Amino acid sequence: MLINLYRLTFLSFFFVLVLGTSCEQSKQSERFISDKDTTYSADVRNISAKINADPNNPELYYRRANTFFFEDNYDEALMDIRLSLKLDSLNPLYHYSKGRYLMAGDTANALDAEESFKTAITLKPDFRDAKMELATIYLAKQKYAESEKLLEEVNKAEPAFADAYFYLGVIAREKKDTVKAVALFERLLTFDDKHYNAVMQLGNLYAVKHDPKALTFFNRAIELNEFSDEAYYAKGLFLQKEGKYKDAEALYETVVRMNPAHIFCRYNLAFIHGQFGNYDKAIGYIQEVMDLAPNHADAYAMRGKINELRNQNGSARIDYQKALEIDSTNVNAKAGLQRVGL
Repeated sequence: MLINLYRLTFLSFFFVLVLGTSCEQSKQSERFISDKDTTYSADVRNISAKINADPNNPELYYRRANTFFFEDNYDEALMDIRLSLKLDSLNPLYHYSKGRYLMAGDTANALDAEESFKTAITLKPDFRDAKMELATIYLAKQKYAESEKLLEEVNKAEPAFADAYFYLGVIAREKKDTVKAVALFERLLTFDDKHYNAVMQLGNLYAVKHDPKALTFFNRAIELNEFSDEAYYAKGLFLQKEGKYKDAEALYETVVRMNPAHIFCRYNLAFIHGQFGNYDKAIGYIQEVMDLAPNHADAYAMRGKINELRNQNGSARIDYQKALEIDSTNVNAKAGLQRVGL
C-alpha cells in the first residue's frame, strides 16, 4: 500500500513536470533566435528578445522580417513574414512585404510575389505601393493593359504622384507612342523636377529624333547626378551620332574614369580613334573591350577593320572569322571577309 502511494506521488510529479515543460515549449517561437546569438546583428537580437517574450505577436515578426530585409537577408525575412501571416492572414502590409521580399531574392519569384500584391490590394483596395509593385511586374511581362489600369488608378487617387506618370510613360514608349511618352514624362517633371529617370528618358527620346533638346536633358541629368556614368555616356553617344567626335571622346574618357568596367564607351572610343587614323589607340581600347567581354563579336570585327586599314589582311581575316564564330550574323565581319578574301 505504501509502495503504491509512493508510485502515485512520483507519477503525479512526473505529469506536472511534463505538463509544465510542454507549456513552456508552446510559448517558444517557431522561429526562435536567441538574443545572445552574435551571429545576428544587434537589431535582430533586440527584436528577437521581444519575440521570445511574446511569441504570438505577428507585428514583432514583421519588424524582424523588415530588419532582415534591410540587411539583404531575404531568406530569413521570408521565414519571418510567413509567420506574421500565419498569425494574421488578413494584414495587407504583411502580404505586400512578402511580395517585396520575394522580388528581392536571388531567385526572384515573380509569380508568388504577384499573388501577394494582389491579396494586399484585395484586403486594402487603396494600397498604392502594392498597386505600383504589381504594375511593374505586369510591365516586365509586357502586360501593358493590366499595368496601365493599376497606374491610372494610382494616378486618379494621387494626381501628383510622379512614379505613376513615369511608368505610364515607359509603357507609351514601349508601345512606340513617343508623343504620349514625352508628354507623360514632361507632365511628371511639373510635379518632381528632380526625377532623374524621367529626365534621362526625355533625353533618350529626343536623341532618337536627333533633336538638340536631348542635350538639355542630358545636361540636366548630369546636374542631378554628377556621378552618373549613364548620363555622360548618353550625352557622348548623342554627340558622336551628330559627328561631334572630339566632344564625344572627352565624355567617354570621363565615363572610363568613372566606371572602369564600362564596355560600350571603350568600344566607341576605339571607333572614334579608328575614324581619325589613331590605330594604335583604337587597338588598345578594343583590347580593353575584349578583356572585359571576351566574346564581343563587334570588337573582333572592328579590330579586323583596323587591321585591314593597316594592310594586315591576314590578321584582319582571323579577326573577322573569330567574330563570325561568336556571331554568325555579324554583318561587318561578313563584309570584311568578302573584302580580304575567304
